[in-house]
Amino acid sequence: MSRPQPSPFLVYSALLSVQILFGVNYVVSKLVVDSFPPLVWASIRIIISSGIMLAAALMLRPKQSPKGGRNFFLPLIVFALLGTVINQASFLVGLHYTTSTNSAVLNTLIPVFTLLIVTLRGQEPLTWKRTTGFLLALSGVLVIRKVEEFSFSDKTVIGDLLTVLNCLSYGFFLAYGKSFIERHDRVWTTTWLFIYGSFGLTALALPDYLHFQWPPMSPMLIGSMIFAIVGGTLLTYFLNNWALAYARSSSVALFIYFQPIVAAILAFAWFGQEITGRTAASSVLIFLGMLLALAPARPKAAARSLRAG
Repeated sequence: MSRPQPSPFLVYSALLSVQILFGVNYVVSKLVVDSFPPLVWASIRIIISSGIMLAAALMLRPKQSPKGGRNFFLPLIVFALLGTVINQASFLVGLHYTTSTNSAVLNTLIPVFTLLIVTLRGQEPLTWKRTTGFLLALSGVLVIRKVEEFSFSDKTVIGDLLTVLNCLSYGFFLAYGKSFIERHDRVWTTTWLFIYGSFGLTALALPDYLHFQWPPMSPMLIGSMIFAIVGGTLLTYFLNNWALAYARSSSVALFIYFQPIVAAILAFAWFGQEITGRTAASSVLIFLGMLLALAPARPKAAARSLRAG
């Protein structure tokens, strides 16, 4: 008996919520990584998230617990490496060795890589609407990210390559992880992705742990840490994995292009930064691109198109 399919509105609302949470997380996480080494914080965050997720899974979905076997646990090693360990480690370390502009511009490659992978696999069709939509949204993000300030140099090459690795890793996770997540319980799958990721990120953070000293814990730092764990990790990963089971892999990746708009709105609301003409123009391009890329091939097939791939 197949599971009931949620409406496209609910799936896209979940994906939009992920981008809003990530947008807020960028602001609060800056406070955390100013006090913690990035890999140490990534390790601590995923360990705590694993414990919370495991407790929730045991209480809420004990009967859906995986029964064991290589069909579940072996593929999870690869997916945890792609979607958690390589993804987070290469992004954080890459950001340390490159400029914030380079990082922001290069991270726009995630949807591009995802679309390329699913197209080459024959997982999703490449129509003119989707191609044009992706190009419009990408151009909007590049405008708001100030692509003209992007520059390669000997000082940034390591960070730039690690950032590209982050994009490629997550693109492979979205493309290849979709069918696995469709077949298994979302809560337990996310739980085990966190558990596997805890081992990988902690192993990478071991050199930093040797010299780590716990920072003074101010109320602002504690609040930022709590949000980064609950909002920036638990909710974002679960909602993203849940939506991935019902939406195209490329559509899940495409929603990443909403992040700069969220960041601009937050900067206006919290810091009073002006919404410029550049921001408005890029937002129009992103919204038009999203509408075109997410439009179903036939109006009556909207719900069915979510299951493609």
